[in-house]
Amino acid sequence: MKVKQLAVLALFLMLVGCSSPSKAATKTIDVPMDDVLNQSAITRDVTLAVGDTLKVSLGSNKSTPYRWTADPKIGDPALLRQASHEYLRGSTDRIGAPGTEVWTFTALKSGKTTIVAKYGSVVGDAAPTCTFTANVTVQ
Repeated sequence: MKVKQLAVLALFLMLVGCSSPSKAATKTIDVPMDDVLNQSAITRDVTLAVGDTLKVSLGSNKSTPYRWTADPKIGDPALLRQASHEYLRGSTDRIGAPGTEVWTFTALKSGKTTIVAKYGSVVGDAAPTCTFTANVTVQ
């Protein structure tokens, strides 16, 4: 009788363990400063699950008059929401060294959308020197 009870308990625990919701994942897109300076258009594709976080890190240099758009354009805000944005200084104390702009986004529901950010001068009306586009598929 004890063996039968243990077998039922083991089966129950396996079913509960298999049916637990999966944890949300974090996916990262990194674009170094060299790519930003040498390419006028950068495109990356990424696939997320609902609830996942996307971290986008783009090379930047706050010691120059060039900046990324603070709030990148999200093609379909019903699918993806910007959660945060910050500038991280480089790991050196060297004056004028580049850092990284980091945005996080949360996948809200299934579909396809884009994130577009532009890197350009805050002085004058010059066209952006680099455009970053993420093609995002949420499953």
